[in-house]
Amino acid sequence: MTLTLRSQLMPEAATGPDSGLRIRLRDPAGVEAGRGALEVHPGLRALPPDAYAEYWTARGTPQASQEGPLRLLEYDEVLFASWVGPDHDLRTQTEAAYRALLAACRTRGFQHPARIWNFFGNIHAEENGIERYQAFCMGRADALEALEIPQAGMPAATAIGSDQRALVIYLIATRTPAEPIENPRQVSAYHYPERYSPKSPTFARATRLATNDGPLILLSGTASIVGHESRHPDDVVAQARETLANLQALHDTAGRELPRPSWLRVYLRHPEHRPRVAAVLAEHYNAAHPGPTVQWVRGDICRQELLLEIEGVHA
Repeated sequence: MTLTLRSQLMPEAATGPDSGLRIRLRDPAGVEAGRGALEVHPGLRALPPDAYAEYWTARGTPQASQEGPLRLLEYDEVLFASWVGPDHDLRTQTEAAYRALLAACRTRGFQHPARIWNFFGNIHAEENGIERYQAFCMGRADALEALEIPQAGMPAATAIGSDQRALVIYLIATRTPAEPIENPRQVSAYHYPERYSPKSPTFARATRLATNDGPLILLSGTASIVGHESRHPDDVVAQARETLANLQALHDTAGRELPRPSWLRVYLRHPEHRPRVAAVLAEHYNAAHPGPTVQWVRGDICRQELLLEIEGVHA
């Protein structure tokens, strides 16, 4: 069964869809919900002169609802949902958010989370004796285990450190399963050794959905990791090339006949690295006319030695 789900990254000045899920990089972190739209502000900063908005639309007349910090926008085949709250005691808050989000999805018949984004502050700080990114991973794993989400049903995901003290999570869920895609160059995140976190990160490297417009590939946040180890510490150009090799491997695994990415989002730990990373992207995608739209964002990556992460959509 195919569904209708479309993704666009458009200039903020352009006229976008009136309804659906919208992502705008504005302060402060939060969410705005209207009759037919759910707008999330992750608490990140776009790098000037970029000014893009991300739009997701589906088929049908949306039904909006709210349950405490949960905001939901339900279509015939797709559910958009968000949770925004404090990020102190991060393990507990993450588990509570995931339980509430996924329970709300299930109650409405959307059993399959296809894509989840996660943002919170001070990603490398210590909290209750562990790094906050590890605390996040543990809370997420606790919830997924309690809800019996199988490894074969893991969503694509991103987890990035913001400059604000808020936990922002939003997702796309569907009635029919998404196909998880793993990268042959990398160990699956849920099989990482314990040294990275007492409970491994739980996500797929990408997911593939069959839509009425053709295959839709949702790329997880991807970095310079081969096997399970970070590569090229302190060399942003080499990290960019390794990251693109991982994205190419995902594309080849999903199907070489599929379209190239329609848009990418690049998270940079250090904004001054943008020109060097942009040159690598231009070289890599020089045969694509036009190449993907690229949004540049200031954000902290999950490991301190990693300088950038890239996510995006093939459509």
